[in-house]
Amino acid sequence: MFTLKTLSGRPQHPAVDELCDSYRGGHIGRRDFLRTAAWLGVSAASAAAFAGSGTGSAAATETPKRGGSLRFACQIQEMHDPAESNWFEAANVFRNVLEYLTRVDANNIVHPYLAASWDPSPDLKTWTFHLQPNVKWSNGDAFTSEDVATNLRRWIAPDSKSSNKTSFAALRDIEILGPMELRLHLDRPMLALPEMLYAPNTPIMHRDFGTSGTDWTKNPIGTGPYRLTEFQVGQKATLTRRAEYWGEAPYLDEIRFIDLGTDISTHLAALAARQVDILYRINVADLDLAKRLPDVQILRVRAAQTPVMRMQVDQKPFDDIRVRQAVVLACDNSRFLDIAIRGAGVLGENCHVAPFQPEYAPVAAPKRDLERAKHLLREAGYANGLDLSIAVGNTQGVWEQNTAQVLQSQCADANIRVKLNIMPASQYWPIWNKVPFGLTYWAHRPLAVQTLDLAYRSGAAWNETHFADPKFDAALDVAMGIIDPKARSVAMAPVEKILQDAALMVQPFWMNKYTAVSSRVRGYILPPNESFELFKTWIA
Repeated sequence: MFTLKTLSGRPQHPAVDELCDSYRGGHIGRRDFLRTAAWLGVSAASAAAFAGSGTGSAAATETPKRGGSLRFACQIQEMHDPAESNWFEAANVFRNVLEYLTRVDANNIVHPYLAASWDPSPDLKTWTFHLQPNVKWSNGDAFTSEDVATNLRRWIAPDSKSSNKTSFAALRDIEILGPMELRLHLDRPMLALPEMLYAPNTPIMHRDFGTSGTDWTKNPIGTGPYRLTEFQVGQKATLTRRAEYWGEAPYLDEIRFIDLGTDISTHLAALAARQVDILYRINVADLDLAKRLPDVQILRVRAAQTPVMRMQVDQKPFDDIRVRQAVVLACDNSRFLDIAIRGAGVLGENCHVAPFQPEYAPVAAPKRDLERAKHLLREAGYANGLDLSIAVGNTQGVWEQNTAQVLQSQCADANIRVKLNIMPASQYWPIWNKVPFGLTYWAHRPLAVQTLDLAYRSGAAWNETHFADPKFDAALDVAMGIIDPKARSVAMAPVEKILQDAALMVQPFWMNKYTAVSSRVRGYILPPNESFELFKTWIA
């Protein structure tokens, strides 16, 4: 009989046997099995061996070359406290200097990082983390459980401005068991806790960070393989390899992040001129140009990234659900997919859960109904139609504006006149969650519940719709505590339906992710979650 091994060497969680039976019986797929086993503290190698194959890693065909400098085109945004960072671009600068307790790979499987292992209690409300030994901060201090505890306390403090305050709201107590071991006590079960510890804004800072000015760029202490040696907002950031790094040494000596502005055609021109090696992203509209460039690789990955044209439920006229329903009914989501992104994705269903996310439950697809939309408008007192204005920042590209134009055209058929308030990204970022009607880009997260917890739970940090429903919160709590993937999907059905019925948003599609890199670049993987670790990247 095959016995799974845990990362800690301790007895496995009691639900693992049932999980194995579900996989053997064909009730869950291989990826769901591997992902769930990893959450429960089973080693990835052991779970992969049980599932009947290796780790899934392809054998290397080239010997990596050490040394050299890589140039990465990326916005250099202002940052002070990484825990308060709202944007992935900033996170991708500090994630090569700072490190996380866990790491999530491109297949959304959790692995050890600063935490060597973890053991959840049977009820998933108590989690014991065992830390990597011999980790040193770049200032020479030893990394200990006090560092981790200090970060967790900062995230959930009453005056915390971090979205982690919502994500880890269930954290009731932190118990330090020793220099390399600590235990977290939760108010409710959280199966995906190890995965949540790899959110962009959860890097582990030095224990003195909160008392040393909280501007990390001025004192960039980290445990990671690089140190920040240069940082200028809107211009550049330079990372230099640390010879004394505790883990496996990265291949590159230097990483230079270069801010080329927001125009992707400029980025492509720089790539063609060999002024940069990797672009942060390109959009579907840029593909034709990118494919014509010599010595360039195009990378693609399916991702749960999406635009959400959301309405605030406590602002007029959206405080009348009939108005929100009319906007949603006026829209045919397939038209957005075809026109705005040329079909390069899959349909959204106005509930912010992707069909390819593990906890997805099939729900009724939204259908356009213009007569119903006009009827609701009349009932709401808008017999002569309704005038609206939607804020659009093009924060990720002009496709956002194209998407809003489709909304404008679709709503016009229902006598809803939508004005597009287009503004620069720098002007949109400070107000993204304040405008009554706005288009927001939501980046990929491995689990839908991570997004729903941040965006739709009552009082959540990024609750831009101001939605508050105790039934939704309770249903989400139930789903977040279920181990069996199939049962978790069943529990998600009411969660998704509550969001659909509340008519909070037109969420028309999920977009593939693309980028372009020099043909000299090796070992670079485009991750769906935009977590660009460059430890295994090298220049041929």
